[in-house]
Amino acid sequence: MNIKSSDGMGAVGIGADDPLLPEAAAWVERLRNQGDDILLYPISRLQREFRIGYSRTCALVEALALDQHWIIEFAEDGRRYARLRSGDTA
Repeated sequence: MNIKSSDGMGAVGIGADDPLLPEAAAWVERLRNQGDDILLYPISRLQREFRIGYSRTCALVEALALDQHWIIEFAEDGRRYARLRSGDTA
């Protein structure tokens, strides 16, 4: 599946085909190396970090979960968060 990039430069992949996926995985690894194990609002954080649209961000979030970089969960109050996986499970 392809979408038009917001900068008009052409189509980009979504999710597992997204060229941004390795950078997003490296970003999660940096957070993990900083000692973070829980990331609140992962969609918003990823969207702001890479300045991308909501649909593309959601696809990346799912691809990162499928690649076992993190597990998306919900707190009792309904907030979404990501539990970062240890480096040896990814």
